[in-house]
Amino acid sequence: MKENNLSRRKFLATASAGAIAAIAAGVVPACGNVNKRAGNLAVLGGQPVITKSFPWPPTTKAMEESLVSAFNSGKWCRFDGGAKNTSTFEKKYAEMMGMKRCIATGSGTQALHCAMYGIGVEAGDEVLVPPYTFISSVVVITLMNALPVFVDTDPETFQMDPAKIEEKINGNTKAIEPVHICGIAADMNRINAIAKKHNLKVVEDACQGPMGLYDGKLLGTMSDIGCFSFQSSKPIACGEGGAAIGNNDEIMDRTFSFHTLGVEPSSRDLSGRRRWLISAPKYRMNEFEASVLLPQVDELEQRVETRTANANYLTEKLKDLPGIVPQKRYKEQTRASYYLYDFLYKKEHFNNVSRDKFQQALAAEGVPSWVQNPYELNKEPYIEDTLNSAAFKKIYSKARLKRYREENDCPVNRQRAKESVGIWHWALAGSKKDVDDIADVFYKIYENRDKLAKS
Repeated sequence: MKENNLSRRKFLATASAGAIAAIAAGVVPACGNVNKRAGNLAVLGGQPVITKSFPWPPTTKAMEESLVSAFNSGKWCRFDGGAKNTSTFEKKYAEMMGMKRCIATGSGTQALHCAMYGIGVEAGDEVLVPPYTFISSVVVITLMNALPVFVDTDPETFQMDPAKIEEKINGNTKAIEPVHICGIAADMNRINAIAKKHNLKVVEDACQGPMGLYDGKLLGTMSDIGCFSFQSSKPIACGEGGAAIGNNDEIMDRTFSFHTLGVEPSSRDLSGRRRWLISAPKYRMNEFEASVLLPQVDELEQRVETRTANANYLTEKLKDLPGIVPQKRYKEQTRASYYLYDFLYKKEHFNNVSRDKFQQALAAEGVPSWVQNPYELNKEPYIEDTLNSAAFKKIYSKARLKRYREENDCPVNRQRAKESVGIWHWALAGSKKDVDDIADVFYKIYENRDKLAKS
């Protein structure tokens, strides 16, 4: 049986001011297509609700001037004599986060890789990680010849489920890597308590969560080391780029050495005679990336405040719409980066319109969305490729690899991965009017679900 149209009460609670005015004037009925929802779906040839674009990354005069200045200086590497952008950014970012040290890298992936070395992850170790994340969170573990052990997903917050962590811990477990996926916090109080109980290190993957607040603390500051990404889609962006922050000098010294060819930590400016202590890659941020980031640092908190307010407003607007289930936050989180406004799309409420077709309808109406593909990282081909490698066969026994395969199942996450859709954060960077338009798109698709199902 098809869903009934929204009631008058529910419609009035969610409709834009223009729609309500139209009803009052007797132009349109209280239920059904109204105002911007009127007419055919854009994907079926109608007019889109949203015709403006949501440009990202930002390009400001201050960023341009900073980049040109770096170019004209001729000091393009952070260790060219007189270069200052990268070191200035590190200092400024550490201060903003309330941490002693920041190490700027060429990407968030590089920051995470350095962090794994920094906390001492080695061949034969195991690191607990969620499957509902970006691939970087996992491959930095396998690059250390360690096993990524997947912890299933909390069905409401889409984060690593703390209730399922301890069953995964054994004598080889070295660390837990919670991921603040979509800019929403993992449950750090419970995770840190478990880590302390079992003497485990914690690496926060805050690549999508800069300036989010959980229990009064900034994401990335509640662990042994926190990592961030400044890739062009992120809330603070420079194309690529990343950073690791922390207060533990021993961990940060190891992280520093690993990010710059194994140099001794005391040679932070790479001047004079230096010694190479370990075999390591070169993961340094360059001066151009830092010059683009510097003008954005002071803007980041307000960007995140705006996104949180608009996301809260959108959730309120959508609360009575069947089939849309927004990602929830833990009660301790008061501010979120909302890299993605993630939600579950329950197609049975939309006449079984596929997720792909629903997402195409969103895009046609002007809402930028994305399915983080894939979210079921415990089942991707790279896992078997890694387990079948000569290195892993030497490091891990046949019995351990067999048991790993048998236990590598995350049933809650499997369902989440089938239903998840996210709206990009730049669509939440504007006014409430923009959010009204986005909400209108959802209702327009819902009210035209019959036509969409038949198309």
